[in-house]
Amino acid sequence: MRIFYLIFFLFSIFGCRNNDKVPKGIISQNEMRKLMWDLRRADAYVTHFIMKDSTRNQKAESAALYEQIFTIHSTTQEIFKKSLAFYLSRPDLMKTISDSLRSDEKKAQEYQNYIKPLKTDTTIRKKADTAFRKRKLNKKPIKQ
Repeated sequence: MRIFYLIFFLFSIFGCRNNDKVPKGIISQNEMRKLMWDLRRADAYVTHFIMKDSTRNQKAESAALYEQIFTIHSTTQEIFKKSLAFYLSRPDLMKTISDSLRSDEKKAQEYQNYIKPLKTDTTIRKKADTAFRKRKLNKKPIKQ
């Protein structure tokens, strides 16, 4: 009976380990999120701008952008692939990254909507133009 309790105790101890820890050689979750965000933005750039230009090679441009992104994040394509494989094998950790990416995408969309210029009211502009023209034609000085 003591052996049963010992085995149960050992399984309890090893079962309570923190499995959210990322092993060495794997990119951290926060860095992976940033890296994947930049890769998504590079893909969007290639899709929306490079594909429209028939003189440019889409694959070469995409590869060059990816290399620049890996250089910026101080990593390589091999480390990224290894890290991605790790996160894909751990859906709980990958869900955190993908949720963060969706959140970043929503923030970027809200920012884009915020900075769009407001349309000016054309009726106000027409009234101002009309008043200016009348003053100019009558050559009356503007009252201050």
